[in-house]
Amino acid sequence: MATARRRAAGVDVRPARPGDGAGCAAVWADAGRHLQELDPELGREPDAAGLAEWFERHLADERPADAIWLVAMLSEQVAGFVSGAVERPLGDARWQLQRDLGAPRLVVGALAVRDGRRRSGVGTALMTAIEEAGRKLGATVALLDTNLRSPLSVPFYELRMGYTRRAVTFRKRLA
Repeated sequence: MATARRRAAGVDVRPARPGDGAGCAAVWADAGRHLQELDPELGREPDAAGLAEWFERHLADERPADAIWLVAMLSEQVAGFVSGAVERPLGDARWQLQRDLGAPRLVVGALAVRDGRRRSGVGTALMTAIEEAGRKLGATVALLDTNLRSPLSVPFYELRMGYTRRAVTFRKRLA
């Protein structure tokens, strides 16, 4: 998806592209370490071997028109990224219980900001840019999930970005 560059609070947000793999990998590894510290049963640091190449392969892939992947650049380095997609209304929405299923929805799949760059405006710039891109693609609502135990992300989404809690996801280990 071609999204225009956006500059806010010294952060340059632009579409992710080949060549950003190493930076995205570093951000992702930081996010994994953070999640592992926050919730060791759930989070883990991803394997470093091949991680940058894995990102490069995904960056080189052709993405659907409704897919959005943006990076935040600071001092010519990837400081964070956000990805998501606009999902179209369900064909059977009139029989669904949730009103949102009858509307185009921006579903944010991942927001990650490099350690040392959190609380500096990078996440706000990325979320503002993906919401703007979602609106341009027709989205009327944005949805995402985050770890309820996170002292950073829960207040960020609720207080800074204006999101409201609408569900709780439960997890139970079976083995």
